[in-house]
Amino acid sequence: MTAATVHLLRERAVYEEAGSSRNRVIWTRPVDPGLDVELVHLWMHEPEVERYWEMAWPADRIADYLRRHEDDPHREAFVTFVDDTPVGYLEVYDPAHDVLGSAYAVEPGDLGAHVLIGDQDFRGRFSVSLGLATNRFLFGRPGVQRIVGEPDVGNHNFLSLLAFLGFRKDAEIDLPDKRAALMVCDRATFERLSSRTRRRSRTV
Repeated sequence: MTAATVHLLRERAVYEEAGSSRNRVIWTRPVDPGLDVELVHLWMHEPEVERYWEMAWPADRIADYLRRHEDDPHREAFVTFVDDTPVGYLEVYDPAHDVLGSAYAVEPGDLGAHVLIGDQDFRGRFSVSLGLATNRFLFGRPGVQRIVGEPDVGNHNFLSLLAFLGFRKDAEIDLPDKRAALMVCDRATFERLSSRTRRRSRTV
């Protein structure tokens, strides 16, 4: 992805924040199914991602998956950047219209999220900064009171990161493809943690 392309895409950013602990700019834009297939395909074949996402599919199947997200009013997909480097993939969904909604009592203001850091060079050293930025982006959306997720109970590194970011494990639940931890971060916890880590941010 050329610098000129990144510049044009940054004009489509829906969230941006500066002044992270590493003095980098984190920003997020919607997935472009015509542009991002190769990138998402690459990330889904990363061993650490493949282990839990189980989406090491051919590129044409990834393309169809992204197009279906674009057409689904209850689901959105985004690519997250650090400066000019695409580093992660984010899916946001209404749990009432997802398989997760059949496994717990959905509350008004719940927003589901699937998150991965695809670029292994940013996994670990940027995980907290990216996680905090994701929370700020999602809680900045109208009406959001809780962020919910359902990572595999065996994904201990990710579960530890979520706990650090203010998520609590409400339950263990059985989904069609896994035993999952129902992880929840409520707005009060988010605001308490955010008061300690203020950043200059912009939601478009």
